[in-house]
Amino acid sequence: MAKKKEEFERFEQLVAHVEAALSDLEGGTLPLEDALKRYEEGVSALRKCMTILKQAEARVQILAEQNGELVEKPFDETKAETDEKGKLF
Repeated sequence: MAKKKEEFERFEQLVAHVEAALSDLEGGTLPLEDALKRYEEGVSALRKCMTILKQAEARVQILAEQNGELVEKPFDETKAETDEKGKLF
C-alpha cells in the first residue's frame, strides 16, 4: 500500500511542477533563456505524468459477475459490456 501512496505523491508533485511552470510562463516576465528552461522542465514533468497515467490505466481492473462469482478481468474499453440501451454496466 505504501508504494501506491508514494506513486500518487510523485504524480501530484509532477502535476504541481507542471502547473508552476505554466504559471511562470504565463506571467511573461521570464527572460527567454529562463522561459525555455521552464518550458522544458514543464514538458518533461508532463511526459512523466502521462507515463504514470498510462501505467495506471494498464493496471485498471474491473469486476465482472460470472456464474454468480466476482471475477477480476483486465479493463478493455473497446470490449466493455453494454446493456440493451448501449450503456456501460
